[in-house]
Amino acid sequence: MDMLIVFDFDGTIANTVHTLIRIINRLADEFAYKKIRIYDLQHIKGMRTRDILVYLNIPILKLPFIIRRIRMEMNNEIPMLKPSVNIKPTLEALKNEGWKLGILTTNSRNNVRAFLKSNDLELFDFIRSTHHLLAKHVVLKKIKGHCYHCNSNPNSSMIFYVGDEVRDIEAGKRAGVKTVAVSWGFNSRDALLAEMPDYIIDRPEELEYIAKKALTIGYK
Repeated sequence: MDMLIVFDFDGTIANTVHTLIRIINRLADEFAYKKIRIYDLQHIKGMRTRDILVYLNIPILKLPFIIRRIRMEMNNEIPMLKPSVNIKPTLEALKNEGWKLGILTTNSRNNVRAFLKSNDLELFDFIRSTHHLLAKHVVLKKIKGHCYHCNSNPNSSMIFYVGDEVRDIEAGKRAGVKTVAVSWGFNSRDALLAEMPDYIIDRPEELEYIAKKALTIGYK
């Protein structure tokens, strides 16, 4: 049986929200979009990603270039970054229960690896990275397809995607995997609930309960 939990990185594992906003604002003049002001932040936390792009006047065509620059800028910030929450005990518990752990992110693999190493969180089986802000579902489908290809009984595979943004829930649903929204990241709890994730959690330990429940009563 394949038992896999895939995590978003920024906001979900790494406390990058304010660092990302600082970088985004630093690049605003160069790419000619609006800066995120402090008084805008709560409003933006309730938005979908596409609405945020419109609100900041960021054209879709510029996104790949902006994301590339954000990754480069983030590289300098990695040594200072800490986990969003105390997630290590939960990751260790999941590993002990036999779950494979992965990361799917729009950040770079090098940044993720450096963060995991500096925070003693090298517990993941793989890291997948994409430049496409709104296309995580494509990579998730490939991950799901690989699990099914390697499993003689695809119906026994259990896959969860854990994230802190509306786009993570959207990606999980489009890929046909169970979604777990975390309330400690970027989007507000209300915004996450509006997307109807399969689960929403406020503490990492709640993920252990969800995983144990899936093993006990099945992946439903």
